[in-house]
Amino acid sequence: MRTGSGWHADLMANSEARGVNGAIYAWIKNPGFAVVTLARAMQRWHARGTFGKIVAGVIWWHIVRRYGCHISPTARFGAALRLPHPVGIVIGDGVVLGDDVTLYQHATLGRRNASLPGYPHVRNGVTIYAGAVLAGAITIGEAAVIGANAVVVHDVAPGATARVRPADA
Repeated sequence: MRTGSGWHADLMANSEARGVNGAIYAWIKNPGFAVVTLARAMQRWHARGTFGKIVAGVIWWHIVRRYGCHISPTARFGAALRLPHPVGIVIGDGVVLGDDVTLYQHATLGRRNASLPGYPHVRNGVTIYAGAVLAGAITIGEAAVIGANAVVVHDVAPGATARVRPADA
């Protein structure tokens, strides 16, 4: 994962805005940037003891109510996370996202079921399209593409594409 400011990289990934005025404009105009910013704040607060967990819970509630996303405060994000249409995104507890990851609406990243441990690890430069489900202890290789509505329960090689199979295949 990149070192440096995740917030600044998120601003650059989600908006063409620059500087403080640009960040304010991006916050108002770009819900993806707002969700990523709130999620990072939630994660920072969650690591600060009991009071921090309460603040993180309030931020989590706001993200759920305002944007329709369920993002765990214990998930880990690299820099430049991009959410072009953040509605319905679910990111579970142990999910790890690399740098320059793009998630479209209704993407779900989580466990296969409650009795099986493990969450997806998504490497740098991955794009996950609308409605995709990544479940279990899998690794999505660098620069892979996950197609719309794909259900992925096995590792995906770097640069590969995972997609829904046609009905006659």
